[in-house]
Amino acid sequence: MYRILIAEDDVMMQRVLKDTLKPEGFEVMLHADGESALAAAAQDKPDLIVLDMNLPGLSGLEVCRKLKAEASTRHIPVLVLTGEARETDMRVASLDAGAEDYLFKPLGGKALLARIRAALKIAVKPV
Repeated sequence: MYRILIAEDDVMMQRVLKDTLKPEGFEVMLHADGESALAAAAQDKPDLIVLDMNLPGLSGLEVCRKLKAEASTRHIPVLVLTGEARETDMRVASLDAGAEDYLFKPLGGKALLARIRAALKIAVKPV
């Protein structure tokens, strides 16, 4: 089972992400701010991290930079998910910081799962 850490401060979006991922066999760890997400990533070593760009405390961009600067977490794929930061500069900054992908809300469940599987390099669950 793959473990996915989600750093998202919006409770409704947390629920949507969890309800999308759990039926597909993913273990979901939820965090509502950048500091707790960073600490959890260092301690729990998830298989993938989904970061909201606009987190309280440390921004998603700062969390990504810190994750990719540490030898113990730099291997973890990071998907940035945002509803606001659509400008090209922010997208480029996130990718330059080491994020594997930059996704815009709202994002359909099938598209999110496809991006997660691509980042984890896993196949679609058999029907």
